[in-house]
Amino acid sequence: MSKRIQYSTQRGFTLVEVLVSLGIFAVLTGVVLSNYRGYNTNALFSNASEDIVLALRQAQVYGVGVKGEGTSFTTPYGVHFDEANPSQIIIFADVYPSAVPPLVPGDGKYTDGQDSTVETINWGNVVASMTLSCDPSPCAGDVASVTFKRPDPDAVIKNGGGADITKLDVIIENGTKASTITITNTGQISLQ
Repeated sequence: MSKRIQYSTQRGFTLVEVLVSLGIFAVLTGVVLSNYRGYNTNALFSNASEDIVLALRQAQVYGVGVKGEGTSFTTPYGVHFDEANPSQIIIFADVYPSAVPPLVPGDGKYTDGQDSTVETINWGNVVASMTLSCDPSPCAGDVASVTFKRPDPDAVIKNGGGADITKLDVIIENGTKASTITITNTGQISLQ
């Protein structure tokens, strides 16, 4: 008795099956890539919002803590916001003296060329616009600075004209999303 083995003459996939498989793969790849682009943009924007909160906390720690500018541990540290440049914020040491004697560091606002820049945080085109809302005075010059000085953890918030502010809202947008960071003169910082 001999066994006969039958071999199938059909091996592999037909051309139609291969084309259908490639079509399905192309559609799924397109869906994944389009969602990734949106996810990446949202993640970068969320990071920018959190960067602002972290920069404010860093300035608060520097101002209240032990970071010294030169030999002075009484130098205020702050964060500067400018609507004209929404893609960056500046952490600075407020070394420019106040106009009131005695002339000690800390006029409460960022003075370009006079104050010491600690760090510039730049997001590129992730943040499309920045709006500053000051209370009770308007944000003169569309700029505002928040500083912290030892030993008080409270914030000193000033608009571009140097007027004291009790609450500052920093609203950043990227075209589809918006975040609001609220800073009060009691040193409270919140992100919505």
